[in-house]
This record gives sequence, C-alpha cells and structure tokens, in this order.
Amino acid sequence: MGNSRFRNAPFFLFFLVMFVSSAAPAETSPKKLINNIFQPSTPNDYYASYVNIRPSGMQFSDVYSGVVNKRRYKRTVLSGDVDVEVVNSPMAVSYYDAKTEQKISYPKEFLNSQLELLSSSLEKARNYYSIQVVENAERVAERETYRLSVMAKLPGRYSRVYWIDKSNFIILRVDVLDTDGQLIERIKCTSLVFKEQEKHKLIVSKDKEQFYELDVQLKPLSERIKLGWLPDEYEIVNSIDVLNGDAIETQFMLSDGFSKITVMINPHHAVSSTIEANHERDAWQKYVINSDGQQVVVSGDVPLAIVKKIATNISR
Repeated sequence: MGNSRFRNAPFFLFFLVMFVSSAAPAETSPKKLINNIFQPSTPNDYYASYVNIRPSGMQFSDVYSGVVNKRRYKRTVLSGDVDVEVVNSPMAVSYYDAKTEQKISYPKEFLNSQLELLSSSLEKARNYYSIQVVENAERVAERETYRLSVMAKLPGRYSRVYWIDKSNFIILRVDVLDTDGQLIERIKCTSLVFKEQEKHKLIVSKDKEQFYELDVQLKPLSERIKLGWLPDEYEIVNSIDVLNGDAIETQFMLSDGFSKITVMINPHHAVSSTIEANHERDAWQKYVINSDGQQVVVSGDVPLAIVKKIATNISR
C-alpha cells in the first residue's frame, strides 16, 4: 500500500508451546465449514473484542459487523499506536489511516484471506497441507467451537488452527505454528456480543470522509518484472497498480492455495525498512530492499528467509 502504517494489521499471540490435538474428527467437512464462515445461513450482527500478542508486541482490536441495505459490512478499529480503521464491504476492503489522512480501497478479490483462498483451492492445498475439522473443541469467549486445522506438509510454510463459533461461524481464535510445530502467535476473541448494530459503527467517522484516496486498478503483472525465485508450488494469484499522484506502485499476491505473500514495488521509498524488536520471530515477516528509484517490499505469513529470498531475486 502507499503507506507503511496500512501494513500493521497482522496480529497474533506468542506462546512457545506445542499444539496437541485432543478431540475426535468431526463429520463436518472443511469445505462446508469454510463456506459457512463466509456465507452463514443465519447471519447475526455482533460486536467483538480481540487481543493479539506476538513477539514484537501486543495489540487490541474491536470489530463491528452488521447488515446495511441487505449487505454485510465489517469495521475493524485497531488500538494502540496504530490509528487505522478497516471496512469490509461486499466489493472492497478499505483502509483509513488517520496519521497520513489517506484511504485505500482494495478489490475484494485482491485481499482474499487464507481461508478464502483455501475455499477456492481446497484440492490443490491438500497436496501441501493436512486439513481436518474437529467438533466439540475448546470453548472460546464462552462459545462452543469447531476447530479447523491446516497443517503444513512441506518446509517453509506455517500451520494455522482456527476455532470457529458453532452457531454463527465467527472466527474466535487463530493459532499460528512455525515450521517446527511451535505455537508462535495467536489472536483470540475476549468478548462477543450479538445485537443489532448502530449504522454509524459500520462506517468510518465523518472526520475521515475527506481523506485522500489512492487509486487502485486490477492489472496483469508487467512482463518487465522478473521473479527469479519462488517457493515450491507458489504462483501469482492477482496483481494491481496503486496510483499516488504521478507515482505508480505495483502489488501482486503469491499463494500455494492457502499461504499468501504480497510483493510491492514502489518508485519511491514509502515503506520503512526498520525492523521492529523481535520481528524476526513473528509469523508475519517483511523484507525491504531500497535502490535508486525503486523499493521492493515482500511480506507474508512465512519465515523471514522466504520473503528475503523472493525480494533479492526480483528484477525490473
């Protein structure tokens, strides 16, 4: 994105323990469960609070979800040192950054989550991940849950475990496991309240309506950009251009059907190359290369060595 603060959204909890399965597999299929997450038969309006702790720090977030004009909207407000609001609508995901007074709206298909990618590429992903649903898993936020495990079979990939509300199919907890099976990050719901949302909570406040909006266009990746190396079985999913004045930033997403990596090539040095304390231990990694007239930023939920190797093998 045009500003580095838009990339502060990844957040989870740090615990160096092993994840151990303790319940029997469910009859519910992964495909059916994932579809219910994104298209529940009886959607409810709700308000939820999450705590996110990772090696580089802790963050809290509030999520408002409701229906406006028969369309579902979700607004996420990040707290702490990040003043960013994220609005998910049926067609786009919009980020509002209070510090820079910028807005950027991504087409929905460009910012597919890991589970959305998995839903559309389930058979492909089964070659690289063991996917299993467990019924009657641990309660989270006093709610009964399913547990969906997506465990990596190949090196250089992280595993994820999701706890999903059994009645409303809301994701209540996510654990990220490293390549050794160690639990490294977590996001966990601490409060979940079902109630009809006030409409103003589903849109950004009026003081953000005049933010400068960056222009985003879905475009095929330029043939001038050469990828010298990609992890096994990863491919380009989609690409966009972000127009900021006279500058054009190219972004594209790589995926193996579940894991995702984003590459940004800027004609300016818009992203800080500073590495936060303990960042190298986080599940989400970023590597920045600055050169004359260009900046390459590679980020994703993969080990640092992976994003670094991709970045150092990109030419234009």
